[in-house]
Amino acid sequence: MASDTSPAHDFLPLNPEAFRILTVLHERELHGYAVVKELERDPGRPGKVLPANLYRRLRALLAEGLILEVEAPTDESDGDERRRYFTISPLGREVARAEAQRMEGLLLEARGVLGG
Repeated sequence: MASDTSPAHDFLPLNPEAFRILTVLHERELHGYAVVKELERDPGRPGKVLPANLYRRLRALLAEGLILEVEAPTDESDGDERRRYFTISPLGREVARAEAQRMEGLLLEARGVLGG
C-alpha cells in the first residue's frame, strides 16, 4: 500500500483516460491501435477514442515515466515496423494502484454520505 508521501501521489488525481491506459497496459504490452481497441471495448466509456488524443496522452505518460516504449513482442506476426509498443513502468504501476485506492476511498465516502 502506497503512503501519502509516495512519489505516486504527486501524479494524483489521474486523468481518467490516463488511468484506463495504465490499467490496459498493466495486462500486457500493446501498440497504440491495440490500446484504442481495448479502451473502446469498455462499455462504460462513451464514444470513440480519437487517435490524436490517445497519442498525445501516450507521449505525456512516456514523458512522466509512467509507461515505457518497448520492442515488439516476438510473437507479433503482422511485422508492421511502424507500430510502437508500450508497457507500464514500475512507477506507472505504483501510480495506478494509488489512484485505484484514492477512487475507492472516494466511493466509500460517497456511499457513507449517500447510503448504499
